[in-house]
Parts: sequence; C-alpha cells; structure tokens
Amino acid sequence: MTRDKSDSTSVEPSLAPVTVAVASFANMFCIGTVYALSTLQAQLSRLFGISNVWSLAPFGATCLGLSIGVLTSASMIIQSGAHATAARGTTLWGVTVIGAGISFSSLKLGLMIICFLFGGVGIGWTYLAVVALITQGLPKHALARSAIGPLGFSTAAAMFFFLSSVFGVDAADAETLGRMLVLLGVTFAAVGASTQLSLSIFYKDSAMGSPQNSLTEDSGPFFSTLLFFNALPGMTLFSGLLPLASHYTSDTDNKMWIISCCMIALAFGGVLAPSICAYFGARLTFVGILFLRGVLLILLSQFERSTQAIYTMLAILFAHGTGFSILPVLIKTQNRNQQLFYFKYGRVLVSWGIAGIVGTVVNSILLSQASSISTGVMLVGLLTLLSGIIMYFVPALGGKLFA
Repeated sequence: MTRDKSDSTSVEPSLAPVTVAVASFANMFCIGTVYALSTLQAQLSRLFGISNVWSLAPFGATCLGLSIGVLTSASMIIQSGAHATAARGTTLWGVTVIGAGISFSSLKLGLMIICFLFGGVGIGWTYLAVVALITQGLPKHALARSAIGPLGFSTAAAMFFFLSSVFGVDAADAETLGRMLVLLGVTFAAVGASTQLSLSIFYKDSAMGSPQNSLTEDSGPFFSTLLFFNALPGMTLFSGLLPLASHYTSDTDNKMWIISCCMIALAFGGVLAPSICAYFGARLTFVGILFLRGVLLILLSQFERSTQAIYTMLAILFAHGTGFSILPVLIKTQNRNQQLFYFKYGRVLVSWGIAGIVGTVVNSILLSQASSISTGVMLVGLLTLLSGIIMYFVPALGGKLFA
C-alpha cells in the first residue's frame, strides 16, 4: 500500500468506518465522565471533612493535566499513531479512576488530586487522538465527525449522574464509593486495551516525521482565545454542575431532569454545529453563541430564577458543543498538512484546560460565598459578551477565515 509519508497515522483503505466510529465513541465516552466529576466532588466535604472550595480541586487538577495532555498528544500521534495514543490516554484515565477509588477508600485527598492530575493528561491524549481518528477514518461522514465528541461526553456524563442517583451516592460511605470507582476504572482501562487491539491491525508502522512549516497565516492565538471564551462558561458549569443544580432545586428528580436536559443540549450542539456554521458562517456562529450566553448570564445574575437558570445552562452547553465541533474544521482549513494540524489544534486546546482551571476558581468562590454568586455570574457573562463584541467589530483577529 502506498501512503503519504508525511502522515504517519494514515489508515488502511479497508478500515471500516463503523469500527472507527465505535472505538472513537467508546473512548470519548470514557473520558467524558470528567464532566460528571461534580458528583464525586459533592461527597468530599461529607466524607473528607473539607470545605466546598477544596472539594473542587479534583476537577481543577484534571484540567491542569488536560492542558499538558493536549500539548504533548500531537507528538505521540505522529510517533505511535492515533489509535495507540487514544488507547494510552483512555487506559491512563482508567488507572486514574482506580487510583481515585483507592484514595476514597483510604480517605487520602492529596493522592486523589495527584491521580486526577495524571488522569487529565490521559484525557488530553485521548481527545486529540480521537479527533485524528475520526478525521482519517470518517472522511465522508461530516456529521459523525462533529457529533461523536459531544455525544460521547454528554452520554457519559448523563449516565454517570443517573447511576449516582440510582445507587444512592449521596448516602454511600467512602469504601463503597471507592469500590465503585475501581470497577469503573477497570472498565475504562479495558476500553483502552480494546482500542489498541481492535484498531492496530489497520495501521502500519512508519517513521516519525517532522511537521512542515505552515504556508498560511497563523491564527493560533486567536483560536486559543476563541476556544477559551467558548469553553469558560461551560467549564465553570461542569466544575460544579451538581451543586449549581442543587442551588435551584432540592428535589432529586428535578436535579436529574435539569442535568439530563443540559447533556441533551451539549449533544445537540455538536450534532447541529455543521448545519449552523454552514448557514450563518463561522464568524456569525461564534459571535452569536458568545452574545447569547453573555446576555443570559448577565440576566441570570440579576434575577436568579430557576427557569431562567435552566435556559442559561442549556444555552451554555449547546454552544459548548457547537464551538468544540466547529473549531477543528476551521483550524484544519488553515493547516492542510495533517501533522501540522495536530500540533496547532493541540496548542489551541490548551485553552480548554485553562478555561477549566479558571472556571474552577470562579466556581469555588461562588460556592464559598452565597452573596458572591450574582457578582461571579455577571463577571463571566461580561467577559463572554465582551469577547463576542470584539470578534464582531475586529474580525481581522481571525485572519482571512473570519474577515
């Protein structure tokens, strides 16, 4: 078989799209459980005797590791292949969850935070590797390419929240939660191993190449800023989704309904992203979703009504899924070389992790002082709205693509 030597992760033409789609979804599903981490964090104050501020530390540590993971993932993809990188990342995330389970059983918060730091690295590896997998393995399935990520993350988070309600996590002791996490981690690690075994037959070894210099305008800083403000409201929400839902309702069924609607919105954002972008164009799409969330957050800070809060959460996560589904395509249009795309997109994704860290800090302040909730929500809303205004009036920041 003849292949482009500049792309060391090319796959055999006989690679079944179904195999790639299933493997990609399974890996995204595993790492997508990070969006339900607030279920676990909500138990830390009760079991570890720590403040609400420190209970958000696992998500913040995971986001820090995520930034490291996406930054180093491109080199691994080029050297070992996308399938191997995804398998390693998912396996590492599984080992992390196992470690978190052991930490829960032994009530060692420091060990748990360290585990999630390394787990975030695994998430970063897997995310970028899966983007590479579906780009190569599903070249004629644009909808699948844009939807697999949001569907995997939303389905995983929704199922995790549902199971936590069914099994009574709120009343479980540390040892019981630890055993649950160990079992879950073993399952994730098994998915990683299965990915390696099921996809390795479609790949052939090749020497590691060096990315070619880009012949197009570098809009990396613009895309990084764009992703940061696109991700900030969503990552702030995910860092404490369960406590925030509890702020507006104490009924368990209502909380699960709110969270389920949020996950559906996230999935639909990814599924509808290509159609929305094709109709409005990339620039207007991003301006629109930033404006919408900024205005809703500002209104929410003034009224704090439960109905308005739900609509705001839905808008935030819909736009979260939309932005993440559109950005890879935009970056790829400016970086036709496959290897260069991995490096550029990996650097842009660092802002995803940074948004999670900032969101965790913001959320910890909101949860520590009830009186500051309105101020914090307004601040995030103003920053989001300001980014949309700047993008609208200064389109040159995005180069020719946004002009």
